[in-house]
Amino acid sequence: MDTRLTLADVRAILAPMINSSDLNDPLFLQILNEVQERYINSGKWKGSIVTLRFESSTRFVTMPYNHAAVLAMTYDRCPYPIFTQFHQYVEEGPGKVDDTLNWPGILIDLGDGYCTQADIPAAGFGRIYSSALDNGDVVRVYGNLNGVTLYDADGNEGEAVTLAAPFVATTNQFTEITGFSKPLTTARVYAKSWDGTTETLVGTYQPNETRPCYRRYQTGVAEQEIRLICHRRFIPTVAETDWIIPGNLSALRAGIQSRLFEDASDMDSANASFARGISFLNDEAKTFRAGGRATPNTNSTPWTATLSQNMT
Repeated sequence: MDTRLTLADVRAILAPMINSSDLNDPLFLQILNEVQERYINSGKWKGSIVTLRFESSTRFVTMPYNHAAVLAMTYDRCPYPIFTQFHQYVEEGPGKVDDTLNWPGILIDLGDGYCTQADIPAAGFGRIYSSALDNGDVVRVYGNLNGVTLYDADGNEGEAVTLAAPFVATTNQFTEITGFSKPLTTARVYAKSWDGTTETLVGTYQPNETRPCYRRYQTGVAEQEIRLICHRRFIPTVAETDWIIPGNLSALRAGIQSRLFEDASDMDSANASFARGISFLNDEAKTFRAGGRATPNTNSTPWTATLSQNMT
């Protein structure tokens, strides 16, 4: 069975498990999305791991909306470790890493919760660009101006903006955007900052994004390419042409059966079905990896040595 399956493919085969007389029963898509989310969050399966290339001028990398975390990194053809956001606070550690200097071989996880791909460079008004197809939809921009949280006239945090192509400006200036909410839209929505002279793109939002929330890393290098192996983030399936991840039909069948057993309060059977689905995914992953194995880290310059050289 082809493991590149669309919603239309899966619906034709598995939707009768939910409603044999109506393949378009919305309950099918609801359960299928729950199953996908559980599987994606349960392991590294075929289709859930991707390789990305980044080159940033800011020494920071923000994950694309459909990627959850970095699993491995290489820079200058060498692998390097990934540190948590608490690394700079460890006793006898490096302390705060200066983000204006190059620190080769470092990737620090700054955590989740960033709503833009880039920061606002200077105080400015927001400009929200959209398609005429989404005119009248309302988005909300949250943020602050020099540390002071912005509220609307009714005392609600943030500013509501009614979309009007090609763009509409905020009434407030921002130095930081801390949140962005939008409805499902027909086309992409773009958030830009305008300081009176320069317009800067800070956020690009897909039609199916409603509460943008991205993970960010400090890379330690600027204007140079790094390669990352990343784990996908679960994104709800909407369109019939959307890819289903994981695309293992047997695992999806077992996952749906598990979910149906849950509804029947038969948790023993639910757990057994889910475990069977995981087994199908493990078997597929073993076949996909075949005889491949990870090679040893041959980097001759440990990160700690690089760090100490940059601190002197």
